[in-house]
Amino acid sequence: MQDKLMMQVAEQYNYFQSTLEKFQKPQKYLNYGYSFAKKESYEKRQEQLCREVFRLARLQPQDIIVDVGFGSGEQDFLLASLYPFSKLHGFNIAEKQVEYANHRAVLENLNDRMVFHQAPAEDMSMLTDDSVDKIIAIECAFHFDRPLFYQEAARLLRKEGLLVLADVCFIDRLRFLTKRKRDLQYVGTMTTNRMAWEEYFQTVELININKQTWRGAQQAAYYIALNLFKIKTHTFGEWRTWASLAITSQMVAIGLLTRLLSYDFIVLKKK
Repeated sequence: MQDKLMMQVAEQYNYFQSTLEKFQKPQKYLNYGYSFAKKESYEKRQEQLCREVFRLARLQPQDIIVDVGFGSGEQDFLLASLYPFSKLHGFNIAEKQVEYANHRAVLENLNDRMVFHQAPAEDMSMLTDDSVDKIIAIECAFHFDRPLFYQEAARLLRKEGLLVLADVCFIDRLRFLTKRKRDLQYVGTMTTNRMAWEEYFQTVELININKQTWRGAQQAAYYIALNLFKIKTHTFGEWRTWASLAITSQMVAIGLLTRLLSYDFIVLKKK
C-alpha cells in the first residue's frame, strides 16, 4: 500500500502532466532552470539546468544511467540527443508521466535504450546491486525519504559510481521547520542531508547555485499565474495544484534570494 504523502505527490505530478499536455507545450520540463544571463526564456533556463547536471555526471558511452523523479522525461530525451549511453532507466511515482515518457520513447525509437518505471526512488528493486554507473536527481530529492534513497542509490551504483543532484534544502538555522511536517523533513538542511549521504558517499563537488536559480523560480511563479486561467478545461484539482506551485515558486525565489534556502549541485561518489 502506498504511503499517503507519496500518493499526494503522485497525484500532484499527474495533474502537472495533464495540464502540460493540454497546453501542448513542446518542452515539458519541470524545474526552476539555471541562468547564465538576466534575460533568458524560462524554457532555455530549464534546459540549461539539465545540461549542467549532465556535464557534472561525466557521462560515458558505456554508462547505464538511472534518472529518479524524471518528470515528463523531457530531460532524458534531451540527454539522448546530446550523449551516447548504454541504457537509461527512469523512476517516477506519477502514472501519467511514466506512460507519457514510455510512449514518447516508442515514438522516437528510443525504447531499446530508455525505459521508464512507476516506482519510488527509495525502492528500485527491479535493478540489481552494483549495476548502474550514474544516477541523476534533478529537483526531486526533497520528495524522498533521503536516508532510504541514498542507501538505495548506493546499492545500485558500481564502485565509484556517481550520484548527481540538483537539490534544494533549508539552511541549518531553519532546522526547526523540518520537525513540523514530514514533507519538510524530506527537504531537510544541508547538515542533516549531508550526514545521511556521507554514510554511503564521498562528496566530490558541492556548488551553490542560488544566484543562478532564483530568477527561474521567480519566472515560474509569474508564468504559472499568467497561464492559470487560460485553459478552460482545468479540473479543480489541476487548478489547485498549479496555484499551489505558483505560491511555492514565489516562496522559493524569496528563499533563494535571502539565502534561507540553499540550491546546490551535489556530486557524490560511492565509497
